[in-house]
Amino acid sequence: MQISWIARGLRTGVLTTRYPTVREPLPAGFRGRLRLAPGRCQAARGCDDCVRACLPRALTLEVAPDGGARRLRLNLGTCIGCGLCVETCPSGALAFDSEYELAVRDPADLWTEVAFDDGSADHELEHGGAERGENGHRG
Repeated sequence: MQISWIARGLRTGVLTTRYPTVREPLPAGFRGRLRLAPGRCQAARGCDDCVRACLPRALTLEVAPDGGARRLRLNLGTCIGCGLCVETCPSGALAFDSEYELAVRDPADLWTEVAFDDGSADHELEHGGAERGENGHRG
């Protein structure tokens, strides 16, 4: 039994890739990490299309009791990558990128939060609270 298994393995050759040393090209239409562009998001102006389209409720919109400040939160741990939010976003603020290495030690690192204070994106908090600017980079 064991000899036949070894013989079969020798006939078929190596079937694994050399990842992570060599990255294989991704297929067309690959859905990696969901990204939110705070400058394009219309949540401050009352848009909640993406939140209503999100079946697993990975996107939430919190509105202050006085109706002013809003916070749009994305939980990548809950997101199933269906793309409904991307399709319904009228401003194109949501998109998938090619990043697929999303393993983290702390679940808080899977959260992205955008605060809208005066009708525009004030700042984006991502990966456990690290702030990102308009260009999407930390710092």
